[in-house]
Amino acid sequence: MAAAWSLSRFPDKFDVTVIEPSRVCGGVACTFEHEYAPGETVPVNYGVQGGSPNSHQNTKMMMNHFGYDISFTSLLVSFGQGGNNWKNYDRSDLQEQLKAETKKFGKVLKWIYRLEFITTFMSINRVLKMFSFSDDFRNRMVYPLVALFFGTGNKTPEVSAAVIARVFLDESLSIFNYDEDYLLNQTPTNVSFPNLEDFYETMKEKIAHDHCRFVMGTEVTRVVRDKRGIELTTRPAAAMWRGGSTQEGGRYPIGGGGARCTKGHAEDEARLHAAAMRANPDRNEPVSVQVFESSTNEPLDEGKENGPSDIPAPSTYSVDELIFACPANVAKALLGEGAGFWEKRVLGAVEYYLDLTVTHTDEEYMKRHNDVDGKAFYFIKTYEKRPEFLEMGFELTGYQPELAPLKERGDKIYQTIYLNAEEQDDWTIKDLDEKKVLDRAWWSAFSHTYKHFRRVVPWVWTVQGTRHTWYCGSWTLFNTHDIAICSGFAVAERLGAPYPFPGNKLAAATYDTVLNTSHLKRRRKNSCFGWCFAAH
Repeated sequence: MAAAWSLSRFPDKFDVTVIEPSRVCGGVACTFEHEYAPGETVPVNYGVQGGSPNSHQNTKMMMNHFGYDISFTSLLVSFGQGGNNWKNYDRSDLQEQLKAETKKFGKVLKWIYRLEFITTFMSINRVLKMFSFSDDFRNRMVYPLVALFFGTGNKTPEVSAAVIARVFLDESLSIFNYDEDYLLNQTPTNVSFPNLEDFYETMKEKIAHDHCRFVMGTEVTRVVRDKRGIELTTRPAAAMWRGGSTQEGGRYPIGGGGARCTKGHAEDEARLHAAAMRANPDRNEPVSVQVFESSTNEPLDEGKENGPSDIPAPSTYSVDELIFACPANVAKALLGEGAGFWEKRVLGAVEYYLDLTVTHTDEEYMKRHNDVDGKAFYFIKTYEKRPEFLEMGFELTGYQPELAPLKERGDKIYQTIYLNAEEQDDWTIKDLDEKKVLDRAWWSAFSHTYKHFRRVVPWVWTVQGTRHTWYCGSWTLFNTHDIAICSGFAVAERLGAPYPFPGNKLAAATYDTVLNTSHLKRRRKNSCFGWCFAAH
């Protein structure tokens, strides 16, 4: 969306077509409506939530431009349980016990930062073991904190050491200030995003015109690049597509009592999908699509009542330039044997894991697996038998501004993230009360291990522009919403649409990092052609 908007500002230069598998824009920045009382609903962001103010300035600027504001809240986090619990707003026995190691960690961080050209390619686990940090300090203090920053989950020990140092020491990325006694000793301000589906739909409506078109509910199945140009073959996407994936065909390891977990919801999704397909005048031949009911995994009946049998057949599009704004493995699969040497090498080196998010109202479950004191709304659980493994939880009503009506009633909505489906035998999901589950969503998450910064990040520039093909997405660097936005702006600038927010120092710093790293280019100065936007 960032690339599409940036290019759409110059209709005399660019003719833009956005092909989106979902029926709404935004990818993993997604929202559902929760009916908390008869006729009363609130929007719940169940993918992207927010982040630190400094590292989300491009997101803030883009939202402001389209008439949306971000909200601010204090970041209150509870790590671990019982004797292993510690918080960023209180003192604990664990912090007292590990004071000496915490002080040493501050010195090590500075050296990691100074030697970034080496430590980028080393895991934080290796560095901490080199300096003889204890298992408790690594597993109970550092790794849960890193998981909070980047959602790195069970691969946290393998995260690049240099990335950890930047989180504390880089002004444009920092969330917490390092405390030499307690590691954290503050409740920093965090930003919370508004209704994200509403924002991206507004953005879509405002930028759509004769030279910027959106093809919704459609996925690309094949890309052919030759001397004549680039040809895309497309087909209708699965009706269950949301959050950037087909949701494993609507199959989940737990049922649910919420409206989004029922057969009726799956049928509604099928009807909406069919309506979106029929609204596309370029298609007119019917094809068959199977829709799965989300709890029992039984396929729904196809036919007129559900609508999918009316969905039109595949089409082709010819383009001069192609921007892949999707996971690297998806881009590689679409290119097939037509991928070049560096494309195969770089795109194939990005590792992905399947995570599951469950949005629920089970407070008893949260108290059983976390230290819930009525203050914290971020929770990081470590497994006792495998303390390097984690689960992340949130009290969404604690910081999503749209959920104020629930907060006033004393109602709470939680979210738990279960990491890496290959390790689901260890998940605590079986302890959840299915009747209190509002939604389930699968996510394809890329790994932030040191291998990513060795095999992918330094080489992304080699694939940019290959046969008029460009790549954007957070996988090009690391996983924040702002990085994803900047990667789109960077491709747009390479094609001739200048960066829109040079007046915001922090926003421009993040953008420059992305442009420099992923394209080996410097931002063009004083080239906004009247399309720059001031910080406010």
